[in-house]
Amino acid sequence: MEILIVTLSVAFLCAAYAWPFIPFVIYPMNRWRGFWAALYCCAVGVFLGTWSGYSHYNIGAFFEAAVFTSVVRAVAEATGILEKPRNAWRKRRALPVE
Repeated sequence: MEILIVTLSVAFLCAAYAWPFIPFVIYPMNRWRGFWAALYCCAVGVFLGTWSGYSHYNIGAFFEAAVFTSVVRAVAEATGILEKPRNAWRKRRALPVE
């Protein structure tokens, strides 16, 4: 039972440390799915960042950072700033290799 608890704790800590970067990685080529994923990451970050159970381990700071990165991604997707780089990437991938 102790191994299970330690394994789950390590997995959760890894997820907490990676959570601020998730909004930038998930659905990079889809505007609206990326927008909704960023809002989801923001909601989870707010919920877990404000919960006092994580203050002992300072994990809340990583979830608070996820709120900021999620807001950046959501604003970028809502305004359409990332469409030009996406279209350029799609055109570059569509070119035949000689």
